[in-house]
Amino acid sequence: MTDISKQLSDWVKTMGSLDMTKGSEQLLNALAGLKLPGVNVDALVASQRDNLEALSASNRAAMEGVKAVAEWQVKILQETVQELTSAIGGLAKAGSPQEMVAAETDLAKKAFETAVSKMRELAEIVTKANQQATDAIVNRIPASLDEIKEVLKLPPGG
Repeated sequence: MTDISKQLSDWVKTMGSLDMTKGSEQLLNALAGLKLPGVNVDALVASQRDNLEALSASNRAAMEGVKAVAEWQVKILQETVQELTSAIGGLAKAGSPQEMVAAETDLAKKAFETAVSKMRELAEIVTKANQQATDAIVNRIPASLDEIKEVLKLPPGG
């Protein structure tokens, strides 16, 4: 199980390290060299850099969410295997048919309660990850809309 956990962690780390702003920097630099009448190119480039940074922050948050879910799943799998092993041992010790039914009923009840609890925990992890991923974009939108106005203005002295 540790190998799976490490592999998932390594994959998430690799995916999270992908920086979308690096690949776009050349395009933004080329755009900065353009002279477009009626467009403040400097403001356009700055705005797009900020948009890319917000997108990158959103990506990092999403990848952290993927990592949290993967780690949670590995943890649950490990716990389930341990509980199953213990439960099988307990059933083997049951004597009469009535004791066997009582033990199976207790196992079923515990399994149901555990499943509901784990689903709530997973829902909280996913909700938190979604919130963090969208916050970066949502917080960037108002500034981006204001910047659109600035893009259409000529730079001073131009």
